[in-house]
Amino acid sequence: MGKIKLSVIIPTHNRPEKLEQILDCLRRQDVASADYEIIVVDDNSLPPVSLQRIEQGPETLLVRLDETERSAARNTGAEKARGDLLIFVDDDMKVGSDFISNHLRAHEMYPGALVVGAVRLPEEAIATPFGRFRQKLEDNALPEASGPTTIENFCTAANMSIAHARFSEIGGFETSIVSSEEQDFALRHTARGGEIVFVPEARAIHCDDALGSRSYCRRAEWGSRNMIPFCLRYPDWPDNIERERVNVPLLFCREPFSQCLRKLIKSALAMRPVRSTLFVLAVILERAAPESAALDRTYRLLLGAHIFRGYRKGLKLSEVRRQRSEVRGQRAVTSAES
Repeated sequence: MGKIKLSVIIPTHNRPEKLEQILDCLRRQDVASADYEIIVVDDNSLPPVSLQRIEQGPETLLVRLDETERSAARNTGAEKARGDLLIFVDDDMKVGSDFISNHLRAHEMYPGALVVGAVRLPEEAIATPFGRFRQKLEDNALPEASGPTTIENFCTAANMSIAHARFSEIGGFETSIVSSEEQDFALRHTARGGEIVFVPEARAIHCDDALGSRSYCRRAEWGSRNMIPFCLRYPDWPDNIERERVNVPLLFCREPFSQCLRKLIKSALAMRPVRSTLFVLAVILERAAPESAALDRTYRLLLGAHIFRGYRKGLKLSEVRRQRSEVRGQRAVTSAES
């Protein structure tokens, strides 16, 4: 096998149609097919992924895993990769023919950098009130301009690239963190003096299923619940300090009354009857006043309530795990003494 420039790694789970879309896009790039390979990491899809045989185009490798989560799947793809450069893209993306070449040019300009591309919703999604809200929300997290950024945790594993050697040096993605694992990766990269570069030209269209307020709120709740390991690893990170301040249980007499009141309001919003009412209100406003501030506020209340619910659930789960770990440790000590 000859030397190749880069490897494109796609973790996938139960998305055969969308996987074929991104594979079709990646086979139509404006760089020579001999310069890159595609590695599909099937994380226990049912039925298992079966790739179509293609006579021409880049070499494609299929790796099968037993449901290890996306961080481990990406790491496995990196272990199998032969390219000097790794590009990570999710299975529910679509990219243009210049996707790979834009990543390559960025690394020629910024050797050793973590390159992060842009992720946009499909035009048909942005044509809806919630799609516009979500795109605006996600755009707010982007750097103000292309090129190097000082945002130390800026990263999305849905569209990023990094030198293979640098990825190995950092240790890949942390498998114990299943939400915000990209932020953890970026922080470890910058802690070692690494540079992060935003390249909006390397754009991916996110064809996911969270295009309505209900599905997006469910996903946000899942992300918040599983973010606790990241928060515990970086307790002094400004965003995590704020998350703890507004989402932990009430601390009567130990925090300002305004803060207690804010938590009480969040608790009320997180109750099922209130959330159901807000979802109904959102539907009414989407039809009657799709560009209104009232609809924007309703979306934000719903999103905040689900993030609050997820964070609280994550804290309880983390405490249960801690207690179980202590019990196991005590049993081990008792067994050793006897």
